[in-house]
Amino acid sequence: MVRLEPSRPPADPHTKAAGESALVPSDRAFRTEVAAAFVVGVLLIGGGVFVWRQPHAGADPTSSELAPGVAPAALGAGDAAVGVPDAGPVALSEVHVLGCHDRGSKRTPPDQCDRLPAIEAALSNAIEQAAACVSGSSGGMIEYVANVSFRQHKVSVALPRSGRSFHDTRTVDACAASVRASMQSVALDSVNHEHARYRFSVVATYRATPPETGAASGHALNSPNAPNPNMVGAPR
Repeated sequence: MVRLEPSRPPADPHTKAAGESALVPSDRAFRTEVAAAFVVGVLLIGGGVFVWRQPHAGADPTSSELAPGVAPAALGAGDAAVGVPDAGPVALSEVHVLGCHDRGSKRTPPDQCDRLPAIEAALSNAIEQAAACVSGSSGGMIEYVANVSFRQHKVSVALPRSGRSFHDTRTVDACAASVRASMQSVALDSVNHEHARYRFSVVATYRATPPETGAASGHALNSPNAPNPNMVGAPR
């Protein structure tokens, strides 16, 4: 016997489509929120990088505001002491040790020689005090080599030709005579030393100096525009 099923109305084809369309707005809203969060994050990072790269007013070395308790004169003195050469007529190099030795043929390497601070300072002072020996020149360089002999109790000073740029022998002789005269009074008895002889050098760089006042005044008197003292009314 055949069982008859009750009739059912046909399924509505629009029901599934309606269910799917109900999910579409939710998916779009989620994507919109993700995109908005990404844009906000990019803006925040970009703004932070922009602010970080901006120059800070406090780090400006040319700022006119000074720290409390710091005087402008103190800052100027500090700046002048760094990297600013001496304005004197002569600038000296560091003392360069050339060698030291005792009797015999054995020689001690320069880097193993003990130093003679008192004699090194005496040579530097003698060169500075004799700076007027190059007056009226365009400047140049002279190397002074000191030979110290404790056996002979003597300090001699040489000016090697290869260590100077002056071609005027009168200038070189004047500088040599002045420095040698000053070094003659250096006492060696109280100087501590480990070797019998020492050699060290100092290079002096002389700046250009104007001629002496006498020469300048003589040139002015010989000028054609100079007043004639024999003329009436001429200044005397």
